[in-house]
Formats: sequence, structure tokens, C-alpha cells
Amino acid sequence: MKLIKIKYLIISILLIMCISIYAQNIHVGRRVGVMYDGEPMIAASVKTMFADRKDNIVAIADVEGKFTAIVPENELLRVRSVGCKDTVAIANENMLIEMEDDGGWKNPLWIVDDSIADVDYPDIWCQSPFGDVSLETLICEAMPVLQEHDIEKVELIDSTLCKNNIRINGLCRVRTKQTSIHLIVDGEDRGIIEEYPGRLVGKTGAIKYASNTLLIDSVIDAVAIDSEKLLLTSCGKAKKMLVVTTAGHYPSVAKSGFKPYQYDNGDDYVSDGRYRIVDKDGKVGYATVNNAVIISPRFAFGFPFKNGRAKVTDRGHLEEVEGSDGEYHYWVSDSWYWIDKMGNRLGMENETDR
Repeated sequence: MKLIKIKYLIISILLIMCISIYAQNIHVGRRVGVMYDGEPMIAASVKTMFADRKDNIVAIADVEGKFTAIVPENELLRVRSVGCKDTVAIANENMLIEMEDDGGWKNPLWIVDDSIADVDYPDIWCQSPFGDVSLETLICEAMPVLQEHDIEKVELIDSTLCKNNIRINGLCRVRTKQTSIHLIVDGEDRGIIEEYPGRLVGKTGAIKYASNTLLIDSVIDAVAIDSEKLLLTSCGKAKKMLVVTTAGHYPSVAKSGFKPYQYDNGDDYVSDGRYRIVDKDGKVGYATVNNAVIISPRFAFGFPFKNGRAKVTDRGHLEEVEGSDGEYHYWVSDSWYWIDKMGNRLGMENETDR
């Protein structure tokens, strides 16, 4: 009988200990944010800290920066995210963890088809822990001329490199598959070539390729376009388009008598290698960053170029933005269509844009 009482006593003590331990656990479920702009830190890892073993991940922040974890009250949590300093916080039920920029611009050195490409895209490091955003997807965002099926192999190496005495955080090495590219020079069809599209990426990649490999003289602008992504029927059977502009074929803006389109209280911004110009009647055209008139003013209105094309119209009218007291207007038309960077018509766009 005495032995049974001792047994029950031990069980009771263990139950009390378990209840006591459980009672100390709390439910953490709030938001992880960035201190300098208040934006949520997507995919930030939340770990419990230990002195005698490795930290243990207890949660990953979601798209709103929120995470949920059941941990002992006053447990030390380490929050880690690419581009930010590690942040240590004491766990409690209502918490907002503010993170701080580590001051490092973590844009890797891009090696695309064995050549250095000038691509500015530090977000390549911010991959989803859930696997719904692949490394290939992020690369295609960084280099719009590519699609995922163009990529044969990719390596992302997180190590410190040194190039020309400049410290670089990491290396992204991309190899692409050969594909067909429709070559257009000064509006002239030069046929279809077979090439690795990775050789055409970056701000100057297409220009260097046209000058050094295709031996086209006096190249002042070139852009590589994915015809499938933009549904360009003018490419025929080619998967890509390379549009090249050379000097000498086009007058300068200053000598032509045209003027830059006025936007945002000044001359129009250069977008995708083109800016808008106007004639004395207000018709819109486009010139290069080097001030060569590529598309003489002939449109009633046109939007800036983006990814190798612009939306334009031959008719319509201006309407005032409601409540702007005449300061802002937008163009209304029922006949929008797309043009490429040489002014060739690509397709219709049946919608009214501001």
C-alpha cells in the first residue's frame, strides 16, 4: 500500500512539473518588420538561441511578415534575413521585431554564358523557403529576355569575391540554351541567327554583342526581346528579337527641330533606351539616349518604352484627372496598339489607359 502511494506521489509531481512547464510556453504570433521603411520581412527565419547547441528554427515569416511559434516565455529569439543584421528579441505574446539594414549591397557578380553581365538584382538572394519561387524565376525577373526554359544550369554561390579590388558578395553563374533570334538593324530585317540568349543580357550586353560579334558599325542602341513573353508575331518562328540602332541613319533631336516631351515638370525620362519627343503640332515620337531621332513624331500619344515595346495611339483626346484642378490629365483612346523600338506595329491593345 505504501509503495502504491509513493508511485501516485511521483506521478503527481511529474504532472505538476509538466503543467508548470506547459504554462510557461507562450504563443507568439505577430509581425517581423524592417526598421527603415516598415515593410514586412518575407521569409525571415526565427530561431531559438542556445548556448550549448545550434540555434533551432521555429518559424518562417510569411508574405505579411507574420510568424507563429510556441516557445517558452522570455526565450531568446534570433531573427535572420538576407540584407539585414541579425536581431535578437525576447519572446512574448505581443511583439514587433524591428530589423536593421546591414549596410551591404548584396548584388552578386553575374556570369552569364561565361561573360560578366551588368545586372543589378540583389533580390536574387531572397528565395522563398516554401519553394514556390524558384531561382530560375528570379533570374528571369532580373533578365527579361530570358524564360525559364532558356536556362540550362544556374549556380548561386554565397561567398566573398574580389574583382578589381572591389568586394563582391557572391556569384550567380547562369548558362543558357541556344535559340533562334530575329535580327532587326535600323528597321531592316537581317534574318534569323542561332545564339545563346544569355550573351544579350544586361544594360550593355546586347550593344556589345551587336558591335563585337555581329560586327555592326556605330551601334548606339540595342535591345534583346523575348518574343514569346511579349507575344510578338513579327518575330515569325524566332524565339527572341534583337533590335539594333546605328548612328548616321537618324538626325539628332537638336537638328531635327523636335523637342523633348514635357513630363513631370521637365524633359521626358529615358526609359528602356528611348525618350519621347514632340513636333510643333504635339505629335509624339521617340529618340535614343544619345539623342538620335529613331521614330519621328507621328502618334497622337504614346507611353514610355518598357521591355522593348511602347503603347501608342493615332487618335483620342485629353481628359482632366478628377479633383486635380486642371494640373493632371490623361489620354483617352479606343485604338491603342503596340510598337517595337523601331516603330514597327506589333498588335492591338483594346483598353483605355491613363
